[in-house]
Amino acid sequence: MSWRAGFLIVAVASILHVSYLQTCFLVIGYFGFSRLDDWIANRARGKVVDDEVIGWTVDADNSELETKGNWSRVRLPQTEQILVWRVAELLRRIR
Repeated sequence: MSWRAGFLIVAVASILHVSYLQTCFLVIGYFGFSRLDDWIANRARGKVVDDEVIGWTVDADNSELETKGNWSRVRLPQTEQILVWRVAELLRRIR
């Protein structure tokens, strides 16, 4: 939760003479939905990375290619695959 948003909620509530209980509900509600929004965004970001990294199979015709549905790409060597996984993990952790 942004401290600015919490401050503005409390400041406006005190100016409008809103009760403390209603102000607490507003702050808790804002905090809860802020966390929910962050969680949904992180989950979507992780799904994009997983879709790009996971699910590729070695092509039966050419062992240097990987396929996924109608898409194909050049297969990376083992050391570069490890690097891709590490970068993917870093991207999942970034907000």
